[in-house]
Amino acid sequence: MTGVTLITGGASGIGRLHALRAAEKGKAVAILDLNDEGLAEVSAKHASIHPFRCDVTDHAALKQLVSDIEQRLGEVDCLIVCAAIMPGGELAKVDPAKTVKAMEINYGGMVNTTSILLDRMLPRGRGDIVIYGSTAGIIPIDRFGAYGATKAAVNHYAKVLISENRNKGIRFQLVCPPAVDTPLISQAAEGGPDFLRTGRTSISQMVTPDVVVESVEHALEAGREINYPGRGKLIELAYRAFPGITRRISNNAAR
Repeated sequence: MTGVTLITGGASGIGRLHALRAAEKGKAVAILDLNDEGLAEVSAKHASIHPFRCDVTDHAALKQLVSDIEQRLGEVDCLIVCAAIMPGGELAKVDPAKTVKAMEINYGGMVNTTSILLDRMLPRGRGDIVIYGSTAGIIPIDRFGAYGATKAAVNHYAKVLISENRNKGIRFQLVCPPAVDTPLISQAAEGGPDFLRTGRTSISQMVTPDVVVESVEHALEAGREINYPGRGKLIELAYRAFPGITRRISNNAAR
């Protein structure tokens, strides 16, 4: 029996595209989100996509929902963690509550979902876990600190998680894309870095969701544990080799 793909943040953007592609391939798909309109729109596109309203920061509710999903749809054999918010602006001017909320959703929600599904996958000795980090968690960029901090935490957590669980039957992938042209960008467009509006700079080039999702599918089959879609790898290598120069270029583009 074909297993279930569970996607957090499945009502829009990259999560939405993952859901549609998985359904087209014959998978049962559970999409989790708080965007009721998006949940209805995406699930209406394919009978195999099932919407669930859930706050990923609520561990108890999320754990119960995962149990309900498995009872209703079957064993979850693929988890894709996309749920995130993207505040922009100078840290001194951003409401601290907004910065903390971003960490609770982007990092805490990822930890909640991953730990719940990993507890189920490890005894079975099989499953896929795809976690969306970002190159924003690699290079410190002005007016993008709140979001970047959440993704730095996600990147670090995922790398350690992968190391601790090799050879246990689980395929992991940490995805670190550059800026992706999704509705999420609009959250930070006003106060965040300029490249989120222009989409093109010498160091950061906005990519489409299709490019990212296709790269994730290929990397999973190839067994690549860390995937840098688009110019992601170039950004990571540039920062590793020339951190000062890369950061200056990025911050010049951010203004």
